[in-house]
Amino acid sequence: MTAPHPVNALMDRRRRLALVTALGGLSSLVFGVMLFAGLNEHGRPWVGGPEFVTDVTLSSAMAVLGVTAGVATARQGRRMHGFPATTWLSDEKGVPLEPQTLKLRTLSRNAGFFAAFWVVVFLLAVSSLTTGLGVFNGFQAGLHLVAVLVAAFAIPMSSAASRNWARRYRAVRRTGWHATKSIIIRRPEGRPAEEALITVRFGDGSTIDLRSAGSTYRAGHKEGQRLLEAWMVVMFEYGKWRQGMYPVPVIALESRTVSSAEESLPT
Repeated sequence: MTAPHPVNALMDRRRRLALVTALGGLSSLVFGVMLFAGLNEHGRPWVGGPEFVTDVTLSSAMAVLGVTAGVATARQGRRMHGFPATTWLSDEKGVPLEPQTLKLRTLSRNAGFFAAFWVVVFLLAVSSLTTGLGVFNGFQAGLHLVAVLVAAFAIPMSSAASRNWARRYRAVRRTGWHATKSIIIRRPEGRPAEEALITVRFGDGSTIDLRSAGSTYRAGHKEGQRLLEAWMVVMFEYGKWRQGMYPVPVIALESRTVSSAEESLPT
């Protein structure tokens, strides 16, 4: 029996830390909204009261938890990136596909533009709320608050998308694209929004299990169709109504498995 690759333990630890980071950030946002609502309803006399102190304490504690877990997550990610590319890819040399590679950079830039747009929306909404608290009616205040909440969600999501596409672009530039022999795409629960689980088999017989990352570029509907190339991105054909290929970002569930026996995967 083959011993588990040491990177698998790092990946499990990183997933748990990423979950704590998300929970800390979300909790801090929720308590921050409660703090804002209390200030808007009760005004300055509310400051210093027990509810105010509770909201400030919990919001700050959750923010510290999220930041601390985020730093630890990044540290685990750097340790994972220290492993060679053959941890995830076949030993065969990758080939450059310049148009597909440049598309990854374009996606990174587009996500960066969206992040900048939502930063502007957030600043305008917050400034309007600050100056118009005594003037806005309930509907106007609620509309601005919704804009703040949507922007607060969209900014980190767009920033993360920009950063992750850029990381994938640099990785593919370094390693090239690796052809695959076969693929299985499955959605265990069958839900439309479920992230697809992807088993990729390379020409040397090794396999790796992947999961499509959160993105507007998805793979679940491609079940049973032909896979083209792979790295931290899997390229799929659009279909009969559109020519070309589109990238689906993926996350490895574990390291590549090298098997001496041929596995019965469809070709």
